[in-house]
Amino acid sequence: MPLMDVTFAQGSLDTDAQSRLSAKLWSIALRWEGIEINETSASVAWVYFDERPQHHITVAGKTPAQNVYRINVRVMAGFMDQKRIDSLARELTDSILEVDGTKGDGSGPRVFCIVEEIPSGTWSIDGQTWTTAFTARTLLLDSERIDAMEKAVAGRPRIDVPYTVKK
Repeated sequence: MPLMDVTFAQGSLDTDAQSRLSAKLWSIALRWEGIEINETSASVAWVYFDERPQHHITVAGKTPAQNVYRINVRVMAGFMDQKRIDSLARELTDSILEVDGTKGDGSGPRVFCIVEEIPSGTWSIDGQTWTTAFTARTLLLDSERIDAMEKAVAGRPRIDVPYTVKK
């Protein structure tokens, strides 16, 4: 269940390039999350393209001479280990640079990819909270993987403070 934001300067990606990326980024993320691509999983794999005026993106205080990109990928905690995260970042980066089609000027990095794990119980769709285990069961993942996910999530507890209404 990835939620992605791809930020880039105006003119870096034309409409055709954005369409090609739109067709592949979400499925790359689902595959690395280990989620079968089907109608249900596709319906919650969203990609936002955030095209900004060139002067709104700076590197060391200057407008970069080469196209640069930021990919923020949010995934639910418990779905990915480090190897999956590394592979996801690499494949998303490669896809962006392939569609970009420019060589860059060698002056520095061109793609920042940030993979953020959202804690179980803090992801909501249409007002319903989806925990990691609920999501895994909804997506029909195997029980062995669900058990491992539940153990991983249990190792990252949140502080629960009772909610009281003051009168």
